[in-house]
Amino acid sequence: MFKKILCPVDFSEFTDEILSYAEIIAKRFDSELHLIHVIPNLSYFTPYESFLTPENLVAIERNIEGEVGKDFDKITKKLDFPFKRIIKTGVTSVEIIDYIKQQGIDLVVMGTHGRSGIEHILIGSVAEKVVRKSPCPVLTVRPKSKTF
Repeated sequence: MFKKILCPVDFSEFTDEILSYAEIIAKRFDSELHLIHVIPNLSYFTPYESFLTPENLVAIERNIEGEVGKDFDKITKKLDFPFKRIIKTGVTSVEIIDYIKQQGIDLVVMGTHGRSGIEHILIGSVAEKVVRKSPCPVLTVRPKSKTF
């Protein structure tokens, strides 16, 4: 039923819990498990863009990708199941939806946590945007939810 499962990861304290849901479902349905992390585009956070050259931004993004790779290594050590690891740069919800469509993902397993307070009001929840725009079912996992 679910041939391809996508699990967006943000390396928060709840990542292991969410990842365990995705792994259990992937094992149950013998699915491909895709793990994605989206690095926010740095140009959104650089108020003095004129001081940063495109080469500097690329170098910074490569450094961040290296750190994300290390974070992936930490969380995937516990996985007892094959997976694909994807790192994208851009707007998180947009990149996730694009990946779902491009790869023909059948199910998304993601956390409901993330931004809070004023940041949530101004920017919105990634999970909320994915749920609204995803062409496939999205299983949202609240932190400290029931375990299998």
